[in-house]
Amino acid sequence: MLWLDTGTAQPRIAVIVHPDSSFTDLSQKQVVDIYMGRLLSLPNNHIPLPLDQQGGSPLREHFYETLTEKPLAQINAYWARLMFSGRATPPRMLPDSFSVLQAVSQNRDAIGYVEEDKVTAAVRVLFYIE
Repeated sequence: MLWLDTGTAQPRIAVIVHPDSSFTDLSQKQVVDIYMGRLLSLPNNHIPLPLDQQGGSPLREHFYETLTEKPLAQINAYWARLMFSGRATPPRMLPDSFSVLQAVSQNRDAIGYVEEDKVTAAVRVLFYIE
């Protein structure tokens, strides 16, 4: 479990995968590397499909700031540089948590994040971000 005391109440975030996913024990560092385009395949040769929330959502901001300890503006600039150079493609952006849940429940290689209270039996939680 990860803890971050921001002084304000933030929703607990669940990092989720398909129930039958081979991603059983991804570490925080591996998840960061997947979302930052540094880990393109896992030791079992599966290629993770990271799913992101829409650009300005508070959940997205909380997710990146907690995992990477960098402000979202810095993450956006990082991806802009990578995309401009053609070196990587950012995580697929979906409009909301419902869309992320739906996509993860239908794709064994997908990984996403949603508010804890939105988790359903159609996905499996890897870990929670406080």
